[in-house]
Amino acid sequence: MTRAFGILLCVMTACMAVADAPSIVIDARGVPSGDNLIANPGFEEGAGDWPSDWGWAPNQPPPKIDRVWAQTALSGARSAGVVSESSSASAYWTQVVPVEPGRVYLLTARVLLEDGTVLVRAYGQDAEGNALKGFDRRAYDRRRTTHPLAPAYWKPEWIIDMAREPWAPVDLVVDTRGEVVPASVSVQIGSYFAPGALYLDDVYFGPGALTLGYVVTGAPLASVRVLDAAGNEQTASGDLGGAERHEGRAEGLALGEAWLIEATATDGTATRYWYPAAPEGAAQ
Repeated sequence: MTRAFGILLCVMTACMAVADAPSIVIDARGVPSGDNLIANPGFEEGAGDWPSDWGWAPNQPPPKIDRVWAQTALSGARSAGVVSESSSASAYWTQVVPVEPGRVYLLTARVLLEDGTVLVRAYGQDAEGNALKGFDRRAYDRRRTTHPLAPAYWKPEWIIDMAREPWAPVDLVVDTRGEVVPASVSVQIGSYFAPGALYLDDVYFGPGALTLGYVVTGAPLASVRVLDAAGNEQTASGDLGGAERHEGRAEGLALGEAWLIEATATDGTATRYWYPAAPEGAAQ
C-alpha cells in the first residue's frame, strides 16, 4: 500500500462584510513525511481476538461498549472497531509513543464512522509514565451531535467534518514546543460518548507536512497568495484577470505554523484568512 494520506483538518469560509469581497474556502490536509512511530498501524497482526501492540480503555463494560477486531478494512484485511450502545460510554484503542521536545508531529487515522463520534487524542506522559494534565491534544469527528453537552464545551476547531465520506481521515497536530513537554504520548482513538459503530485503519504518528488547498470565489479576482507569518510569499496565482473562481494549493508547509491566504479583487478589495489561526498581533 502507498501510505499517502490526505488528512482533512477543517473547512472554513471567510468573507469581509462588504459587497463583492472574495470568499475563501480552505481545505487543509496533513501529509505524513517520515517514519511511522505506531506499531501495527493497520491492525493486521495479532492473535485470537486482539491486534498486537494495542491496548483497550473503556469506561464501561460490554454490552454498553465493546471492541471489535474486524474483518473489514481500508487496506489489508483487518481494522479495529468500537461498538457503543450508550451516550454515557466511551472507549479507545491505545498505544504509547515516545516523543522528543521541540518537534511537531502528525497523528492521523482513517475512520469508517457508521454513527456516533470519534475522538483522536494524544495525552502526555512523563518519563515514569504518569499523566501530564497540561498536555492533552484532541480532535473530534462525528456523524452528528448526539451528546447533550457537546455544544457547551466543544471547540469549533475540534469538529472536522459533519457530512463525512467512508474511511475519512481524522487528523491531530501534536506540538511539543510548548512549556509542558511530554516524554511520550498515549495515543487514544475511539468512540466518544455517543451510540454508534466505528472502525479504525492506517494509523500514523510521525513527522508531517501541510498541504493547504483553497477555493476563492465571490468577486472578479486579481490575485491570490499564500504567505507565512513573516509575510514571505509561499505561492502566488499571478494575474487572474478578473476570473470569478480560483483554485490553488500550497504543499510542503510546516505543521503548527500560521499561514495567510490573501485574495484580492480587481477593485482592490481584499479578503485575508489565517490558518489555523492568526498569530498574536497579526492583522486580519
